[in-house]
Amino acid sequence: MGYSSVGAEFINQPIRMEHFPPYYYPHEAVVWAGVPIQWINATASPHTVQHDDCGTEKPCLFDSGKVAPGKTYTLPGLPPGRYSYHCQIHPIMGGTLIVEDPKGRAAHPQ
Repeated sequence: MGYSSVGAEFINQPIRMEHFPPYYYPHEAVVWAGVPIQWINATASPHTVQHDDCGTEKPCLFDSGKVAPGKTYTLPGLPPGRYSYHCQIHPIMGGTLIVEDPKGRAAHPQ
């Protein structure tokens, strides 16, 4: 899982950008709604984190721009739902955010 709760505070575990499959780890990250989501570029190349709806008629909910090696991109949070994304520089890289509502949950197993 990609999230946990510590006391009353809900946190999301960082997502890593890698040079090998699945490229974004975890490939399907389960995260809390409304809680910051962070990607870490663990490679020697720049990458992006771009919502698949960018460039379509649908709303573009996030677009990191280039994330330099060793740097991070943090998204303030998203509403519940399923969001596919990719690296604009390396289209083979793709992942999915599964955003769950933390309301009414005291804790969730990792």
